[in-house]
Amino acid sequence: MDKRESGTFPGSLMVIVPHQDDEILLCAGILYEAVRRKLPATVVMVTNGDYGCRDYSIGRSRLRETLAGLAMLGIEEEDVEFLGYADTGMPKEESFISRLYEETDERRRHKSHCSEETYGLEEKEEYHKKRWGTHAPYDRAHLAADLHGVIEEHQPDMIFTTSEFDTHGDHSALYLFVRDILVQMKAEAEAGKADCKSQPVSGERHALPRLYSGIVHSLAGDENWPVRTREVGPYTEPAQSRETSCFRWEDRIRFPVPACMRTEERDVNLKYQALSCHVTALKPDAVDFLYAFIKSEELFWEINY
Repeated sequence: MDKRESGTFPGSLMVIVPHQDDEILLCAGILYEAVRRKLPATVVMVTNGDYGCRDYSIGRSRLRETLAGLAMLGIEEEDVEFLGYADTGMPKEESFISRLYEETDERRRHKSHCSEETYGLEEKEEYHKKRWGTHAPYDRAHLAADLHGVIEEHQPDMIFTTSEFDTHGDHSALYLFVRDILVQMKAEAEAGKADCKSQPVSGERHALPRLYSGIVHSLAGDENWPVRTREVGPYTEPAQSRETSCFRWEDRIRFPVPACMRTEERDVNLKYQALSCHVTALKPDAVDFLYAFIKSEELFWEINY
């Protein structure tokens, strides 16, 4: 039976994605709705999208494109956090976040094409520099700590992120980082509850966030999914999804996009306009794939951790 549940917004939300444009592909409608309802919304950009670049030019261009696209949805610059880590490739063996997740020496530095420490914009520093006054080295410990810190600082009620079943190594590994951090926070909260039984309660603890996971690069292949159509309709089930993941299509959570993102006239479709700010990502071989995410809904699966 197809449940086709509609998502709800119980409170503040955080979108954690690896690359510039993922926040629009997965959550443009969700973010717009949060702004409309005056719910706190934070976007966390983990990498600078600087794949193949030998300097900071592409990374900084993509960060500015993210700010421009989010501004169209009503997200203020102050509500965007850059973590400033590297983007080194899509396959798992090349993926920066995947290599860090599997790293056994948490202090071992991993160099990218252009850096070995975090960076942001000249006019907007990355999270670690803003909070601690220094750039963070590219190692597992600092990425995990920055993710933990930004979640703890903003205390969202909902987190939207990528999926372990995504074929892009950065997407699947980012999910694992976020899940592990939430599991750690849950254990810390449980330990705190046990400790409070013998001590006075100093204040109410914030409930742990609900976790939602979404797919950008499916195992059906970017050339096949999402299905290309000018009609702004619902998503179809990706081929092989049942055989290659534990996600059941009938368990998906549907977040309908607002009317301003459902029009087939792309020049006035707000999701199209926000995505069009990502000039660097809209390469000729990627245009059809990226615009295929202009659908009547945004899809996630709720994760129990």
